[in-house]
Amino acid sequence: MINNIFYRFVFFDSSEYLFLCKKANPKQMNPAAKQFYQQEQANYIKKIEGLTRLIKIYSQARVIWFLLGIVTVYFASSTNLILVGSLLLIFILVFVIIAVRHERFIEKKRESTIYLNLYRDELLALEGDFSPFYDGKEFIDSHHSFTSDLDIFGKESIFQMLNRNFSKAGNQFMASVLNKLEKKADEINQRQKAVNELHENPKWMNNFRALGLLAFNKESAFSPDPNRLAETLPNWINRQSIFKNKLFKYAQYTIPFLSLLVFIVYLLGVISSFVFLIYLLITLGFTGFYSKQINLQHVELSKQSDTLFRFQTLINHIEKADFKSDGLRKVQEKFSCKEEKASRALKKLGKITQAFDTRMNILVWPILNYFLLWDIRQSIRLEQWKSSYRKLPSKAFQAIAEMEMLVGFATFQYNRTDLIFPEIRIDGFSVEGEGLGHPLLQSKTRVDNDISFPSSSQFYVITGANMAGKSTYLRTVGVNLVLALAGAPVCAKQFKTSILQPFTSIKTSDSLSNNESYFYAELLRLQRIIDALKTGESYFIILDEILKGTNSKDKEQGSKALVKKLIGLQAAGIIATHDLQLAELSKSFPENVKTACFEVEIENEQLVFDYKLRKGVSQNLNATFLMNKMGIS
Repeated sequence: MINNIFYRFVFFDSSEYLFLCKKANPKQMNPAAKQFYQQEQANYIKKIEGLTRLIKIYSQARVIWFLLGIVTVYFASSTNLILVGSLLLIFILVFVIIAVRHERFIEKKRESTIYLNLYRDELLALEGDFSPFYDGKEFIDSHHSFTSDLDIFGKESIFQMLNRNFSKAGNQFMASVLNKLEKKADEINQRQKAVNELHENPKWMNNFRALGLLAFNKESAFSPDPNRLAETLPNWINRQSIFKNKLFKYAQYTIPFLSLLVFIVYLLGVISSFVFLIYLLITLGFTGFYSKQINLQHVELSKQSDTLFRFQTLINHIEKADFKSDGLRKVQEKFSCKEEKASRALKKLGKITQAFDTRMNILVWPILNYFLLWDIRQSIRLEQWKSSYRKLPSKAFQAIAEMEMLVGFATFQYNRTDLIFPEIRIDGFSVEGEGLGHPLLQSKTRVDNDISFPSSSQFYVITGANMAGKSTYLRTVGVNLVLALAGAPVCAKQFKTSILQPFTSIKTSDSLSNNESYFYAELLRLQRIIDALKTGESYFIILDEILKGTNSKDKEQGSKALVKKLIGLQAAGIIATHDLQLAELSKSFPENVKTACFEVEIENEQLVFDYKLRKGVSQNLNATFLMNKMGIS
């Protein structure tokens, strides 16, 4: 009977190789990273145990002190009332102190648990298990030029491997970087330096992630969702001002002065109580006329500021970092507006919020609005704040999302020992690398191969038996190109590439809903590739089993026509096939088409794969052998 692993390879897509080979391997795991995560995990386990004991003690203390207070006041109630009042005041103060400290320990435990989970997740990631991280399935697009074929998004994907985001905006930013690869070498080099600097400071990165998780963690059903803040904030901050008229600005100074003057004259007996009452009603009525709009402003401010303040610690963490690279400094600059830092702007908003909250006291409200025109004054302050810092919140959230992406790339680099930063060429066409491996495959089972495209208008036709490694090689090349052009490290010993875009056709499928056959769907994909090349942009084409939806004669003629067309459009790339006749293309286009292969050997009635790319055309087949093993002669 055929070996089970061979069976799975034959009847499942070759990308399953990525799943089957994911086992822990110390050769690619950074031992310093493992030691760091384990130490931090142990520290937080110990810390949580201590906090749990304190929470239990303070919980019991609250109950005991409450009961003790009731009993003491009850027995002292027959004595001096002053004594009873003093005891009651003491018990209340002590109870409040116990309750505050109890809540503080609960909050610290919640924070420590987030740190603990973070380090546990990283230890799993070192073992090749990325399941704790979001897989980006919402970004899967079967029509994209390369993401679907290369498993950039979805379960066991490149996105899931890189993802250390804590917000929807962070997921979207990273997805956009992987979807639309950078076309400027300077930007890629700048991002590489930023990632490299971050990976040298794992403590800062993990504090950033933990603070982000705390900020984006909804505290209650009444707390606004921080992930929706980027949507609601622009509407709030750009809403038309109610008190933009200059008359209100003058009124906030003249009316309080006049009110003080009227009050003094009333105390001196110059005016009667009736006149004073009339003036009082007019003054409060002026504020009351706008009470509906002011109340709405106050409610919205409470919602927005409550969420914004939760980001204050996270923003401070970024602002205070002493970054050296230009890329990270640019991210920091997005937290400033008119040469003022975001943390300072939030402090100002906090003072405005506190001032607004003062108006909620029904006894204080008339006094404040009579003497200071308080509600209108605070509304003007808020509108001035929104005018001054209109662009700051959106810039800050964009910067946080960008930092999430950079931290994800840097964590990928920190956790591994088999990664390098590629050289990005700005002249000519080049895709060259030594020891390329797929980053989702562990190096213990992974076989690395080279690639060499020193110029355009070159194609490699790669032949080989089933399961020999053709599809995995295609994905390896494609994935490393994506990582390189996204500014991330790549899985290779050496790698350099010019600015280009991968365009693949690996997992084409038919569509019953669109009444499209497999062959027609494949033709549409190839047409898209040709149309893209006609734009003049540089592409690297990766094709797996082209024109397999037609007969062998059509396939041979069509393949030759396609390759000729691609070469004429100055394209370069790889074509993998089982059909040995396609290797004859190298005779038709000797200057442009070269052959390479993956071989399989049969030893002791077993298939042996070495997954090494060789020159030439494959000589050995395995389909007949496998069918015989299954009893099909």
